[in-house]
This record gives sequence, structure tokens and C-alpha cells, in this order.
Amino acid sequence: MMNSRSNRWLLILGLLAGWLVLPASAIAGRKRVVVLELEGPKADKFHADLVKLIKKTHTVIPIDKWNGTAEELDAGGGSDKDLKKIAKKLKIDAIIQGKVEKRRENYILQLKVHAGKSGAMVGGRIDVKAEGPRIDGQTTTDLKDELIPAIDGIASNRGGGGDDEGEDEEKPTKKKKDVKEDEGEDEEKPTKKGFGKKKDSNVDEGEDEEKPTKKGFGKKKDVKEDEGEDEEKPTKKGFGKKDDEETNALRTKKDEKKPVVKKDEGGDEEDSPLPKPKKVVKKDEGEDEEGDGEKKPKKKVARKDDGEEEEEGVEASGDEGDGPLATSPGERAIDGVVGLSFNARRMAFTYSADLGNNPKPYKGVPVAGILVDVTMYPLAISHKRHDMLKNVGLTFMYDKVLKIQSKQGTVTLPTAQARFALGAAFRYPLGSKAVVGGTLRLGRQNFTIGTSNGVSSDLPNVNYTILDPGAFLRFAITPKITFNLNVGFMAFLGTGAIQKNDSYGAATVTGFEGEIGGDYLLTKNIFARAAFKFETIGFSFKGTGTMTTGRDTDTDQDVFGARDNYLGGAVTVGYLY
Repeated sequence: MMNSRSNRWLLILGLLAGWLVLPASAIAGRKRVVVLELEGPKADKFHADLVKLIKKTHTVIPIDKWNGTAEELDAGGGSDKDLKKIAKKLKIDAIIQGKVEKRRENYILQLKVHAGKSGAMVGGRIDVKAEGPRIDGQTTTDLKDELIPAIDGIASNRGGGGDDEGEDEEKPTKKKKDVKEDEGEDEEKPTKKGFGKKKDSNVDEGEDEEKPTKKGFGKKKDVKEDEGEDEEKPTKKGFGKKDDEETNALRTKKDEKKPVVKKDEGGDEEDSPLPKPKKVVKKDEGEDEEGDGEKKPKKKVARKDDGEEEEEGVEASGDEGDGPLATSPGERAIDGVVGLSFNARRMAFTYSADLGNNPKPYKGVPVAGILVDVTMYPLAISHKRHDMLKNVGLTFMYDKVLKIQSKQGTVTLPTAQARFALGAAFRYPLGSKAVVGGTLRLGRQNFTIGTSNGVSSDLPNVNYTILDPGAFLRFAITPKITFNLNVGFMAFLGTGAIQKNDSYGAATVTGFEGEIGGDYLLTKNIFARAAFKFETIGFSFKGTGTMTTGRDTDTDQDVFGARDNYLGGAVTVGYLY
């Protein structure tokens, strides 16, 4: 019969056993996972973020290790059988496949989870939405709710027992301590792996390199002692000496395991087809596989897949701000041009056929001017917003004729012509190539003819105050060529002297304008623009002005209307941001 003292000791022993078992259970719960290349827009960014997320709870195997093993096993077809074959070799529990789709401003991440043990898909497809080209807060929550539990539920593919070999990739600092104590003995003592003593591992690096072969014993100590063995296995054929390259390439899996048995029995290093364990040790020390030129780029890619160097690469490239997407019609923050414009005015009147003193038309020739036209979307300057507010902008236009003259008979009269407008703009992208939008501007346009030597023009001056709502289309025909179309209605708040009672008097005035042209991208931010434009303004006089009724002897209305047209174009150079 047990007394109270025995019960206390049993309780203490039970607590100690639980304390020792819990950490091992937690480690055993980590799965070995590989995230294969994603397809679609911004796939690299989503891949890096996905790897980061999974690494918080599981061990992620670098993608280059998977690709190297697939090539070695001739299993790159992507079938369930191939997935199973590679996963078995690398002892991978879960395989993640997926793609990215862009739907207007959002991105849809579609993922499939395969079991490493069978290669077959587990459960249904996981779809999550991101508002931008990265895994954001809500997307992270959705993945934790759906993807992580799916990985947790997959059976281990490590055949009983060993702790996660992938842990060695996250504990590189534990290896350096051993390496520093003895870098010279690792080539001479690789055969002592079987001793498994912590004391010996500190003395001999080479022993560290070989100990993972005892993973079947389930000792946590042995797993920690070697962090390089896991990286060595899928790429063994590149480690052999030049004299043994052909032999290593034809070596079977059975042959690969034989040297391990011989070494445990104290065999000589020269009998092993793996004569260079030191190179693996150096790789863990950050020397990037100096002994194998073919593996160098793959090592760098692997680090990117771990999500660490990838993040730096995105920042260095400026994210979206420096790419062609940032200056596409639907994403640009600034679109400004400056250059030459060409305008020709034509004005004619409608009047009675029997009117002898009819108003003379105006027939201008194209004259050059200076044009500045800028549209800016302030909230799009960072190129990081994805809401509709980034599509609200401001627009400004100024067009002034440099030199123009008019003639009345033989007398040359000074003339001036200019237009400016200021207003708001809004755009709405239709996919990645087309953008539609609208503008609402308030502006002035004048055409004035002065006097010279007491001679004045029979044509009254105009000084239009215009409210012009408009619409536009931008369509990227190619990455370098963009088609532009603008149309607008002109509502007149004033017309100047032409509607005074001593001129043509009150009238109903309406107008329309349009522009058609294109851009050619010269550099990433500089482009050339050519455009043809027109305005047509119609007057319907009400017969209250002197010049509509007083051109003959009666008081009847003889001048009924007028049409004021402006035809021209522009050749400009612009800047995009």
C-alpha cells in the first residue's frame, strides 16, 4: 500500500515527464511544407508573404530544393505521383499549389493543399481576397482560418518518428559555435557520426555533418547536431569530385544509403561517394555553396523563397511605383504636357437672302500658340492606394496664340486669342488597358480684334465664360501607344460684346468640343502627344440687337444666327508619374 510520501514522488515524476514531453510534442507538431511557384499577376509578392505566414507555425522547405530534387528524380510533371515521389525524398508533409487572379482592384489568391504522403489534393480549393498586391490583414486572418488548419490536419510523411528535419534551417546559429572550435578536423573525422555524443560534436564538425542519418532513433539531440544534411540530400550529384561525376549521376537510392552504413561502422572516408561534407558546413556559415558553381543561383532563390531577401528586393525596386503599371492610364498620378498648339477660327452668319448689307464672315488661318495641359490625381501619387478616391483629380489647361492679326479691308488690326480652364476630373479603369472618365471645368475663351488708325472690325468681340462637362477615353493599344478621345458640351454663362443690344443682342448659345489623338511613350516617364481638336459654337439670335434688324430700311430681323468654329491641333511633350 502506498503512503502519502510515495504519492508525492509519483506526482513529481509525472510533472517532470510532462515537462519533458511537451516540448517534443510541440516540435513534432510542425509540418514540413513547400510552397510551389504561384501563377498570375504579382505572384512573387504573394509567394513571399505566404511563406512568411506559414513559417510562423510550420517549417517551409525552399523551392529550389524541391526543384532540384524534381530534376534529379525526373519527376517534374506535376502529377500526384510526381508530387508523392519528391515529397517522399524530402520528407515533406504538405505541398501548396496556387495562382493569383486580378479582378478590377482586388486580387484573388486560389490555393490547393496536397498531402505529401499520397500527392493527392486534400479538401477543397481555398480562395481568399486581397485588396492590393500583397497579403493584407484580412487575407492573413482568412488564411489562418482555412489554410493553416488544412496543413495541421495532414498526416506526417516522415515514417515514424524523427523530429522535424526542417528545424535545422531555422537554427543556423547553433552550428557556427561548433564550426569555429575546429574547422580543420571536419575533413578527417566524418566517420564518427555514430558516436552521437554531444561532447564529440563540439570537437569535430564533420561528425555534425553525418549525425542526421540516425534520425530514426528519434533523439532530439541528433536532429539539432546537424543542420546541413537536409540540404545535402537532394543535390548530392553536384558534390562529387570531377573524377566521380558520372558515377554519382548514375547512383541509385540504395547506393546512396550504403556509405552511411559503412561510415557508422568506422569505414574509411575514401570509400564514400560523398567526400565533401565540409562544403555543406560552409554553406551553413553563409558562404553560398562556393564549391559548386551550378548551385549558387539556386541558393539565392531559396533565400528569396524564405521571404527574407524577397522583401528587400521589392523595396529596392520601388514596388509598383517604378513599374509600367504606375504610369498606365488607370494608375498614373500626373499627366502633364507642354508644347505647340495650332488654331484657325472661322465664323459665319445666317441672314435673309435679300439682305444687301450682310455681316461679313471671318476666315482665319492656322496660327501657333503655347499649350499647357495638366491632369493630376493627388491621392495616387504614392501608387499604393487601391480605392476609388485615388481616381479623383484636378485638371488645368491654358492655350494662348503667340501672334495673330486680322484685316479690315487693307488695314491690319491687332488681335488676341486665348483660352484657359480649371476643374475636376474622375477616371474609372476598365481592366488594365482602358480607362473612361469625366471632367467638369470652368473657363474663359476670348477672341478680340482691336482698332488701328480709327478703323475697327465689323465683327464683334467675344469673351466666353464656359462651363464644360466632358467625357474621355484612354486605351492602351500597345505598351508604348495610347489612344485618347475627349468630347464635351459647352454651356455658356456669358459671351461678351456680341450679345449687347448695340450688337447682335440676346441669343441662345450652345457649343460642343472634341479632341482625338494619341501618346507615344519615349521613356518610362516621358511621352510625345499629338492631337486634333475642334470647337463649334452656335448662336440663335432673338432679334433684340441692332445688328440683327438695322442693316436695312425695315425693322424686321434679318440676321438669325451665327456659327463660331475653331479648328486646330497640338504637338506636345509630356511627363507621366
